[in-house]
Amino acid sequence: MDMWEKLQSFEQNFFTIEQQLQSTAMALPDPIFVIDKSGKYLDVIGGKERSLYHSGASFIGKYLHDVLPEPLADTFMQTVDEAIEDDSLKTIEYPIGPGDIIGSSPGASNDTQWFEGRVYPIKDQGDEINSVIWLPINITDRKNLAERLQDLSERDALTGAYNSRHFMHIFNQEFSIARRYKNKLSVCLIDIDNFKDINERYGHGGGDVVLKRFVLFCEDILRDSDLFARYGGEEFFCMLPNTPSLGAAIIAERIRSNIEEMPVTFNKQTIQLTVSIGISLVLDSDTNSTAVLSRAEAALYQAKKNGFNRIEIG
Repeated sequence: MDMWEKLQSFEQNFFTIEQQLQSTAMALPDPIFVIDKSGKYLDVIGGKERSLYHSGASFIGKYLHDVLPEPLADTFMQTVDEAIEDDSLKTIEYPIGPGDIIGSSPGASNDTQWFEGRVYPIKDQGDEINSVIWLPINITDRKNLAERLQDLSERDALTGAYNSRHFMHIFNQEFSIARRYKNKLSVCLIDIDNFKDINERYGHGGGDVVLKRFVLFCEDILRDSDLFARYGGEEFFCMLPNTPSLGAAIIAERIRSNIEEMPVTFNKQTIQLTVSIGISLVLDSDTNSTAVLSRAEAALYQAKKNGFNRIEIG
């Protein structure tokens, strides 16, 4: 085989390999980006999924900051720099919404998509690294599943309120912060009065409806900074950050008075209910969060002893 034949054979092999790579890239759901060290898109290959992009070809010749919001473009640029400098694979997880990319498809999903970017350095003929391959892998389903599992671990199955384990985790953190910075932190322990009688009269179905309706009301009336959770049975905790006892009493009275006037309908029957509430405040003398909760429990017991449908501060 002479030199000319060898050259032709080499070119044919190169063409075959190039076609194989192109076919592989086109089979991937998301496009592969070739980005140089200045943040310029040199090429966009493949990507049959167009939920976020008109066509990756529109990126070629543009820079990261031309296509992405500045904070995300800065993060991308830092990742490119690190991959080139270290000559190693870098991975990054990031969210992208349809409105985050110039040229996104008008018919794209309104939902934010999560990606894992795998960034590979590319060596040129002079063995220098001046660009990277950015392979985005859509991990939205994985992220959503993780969030659902996290939510299931933190929420009460019946009412959807946070469960006691999650409440204690957050409350212990807030207790430490309140002690360190002398912040006011109050806790309410709320109990639905005579809930056993409700179950006996209307059945557990009626009791479940009461619990769900009560949770919806409390979550609607409380502030975003407050934490509401089911302690167990018909008892609920409410943590009120940056709130002294008087402020907690005002919030508790709003809950008590509105619940008293809030009928719950079940099987065409009207269920009237009331609540008793015990309040406690984190004190300088408290060495642990249990002392705060114990005072709230004692105050709730006193409210019930004094006739139900009332508030006591411990």
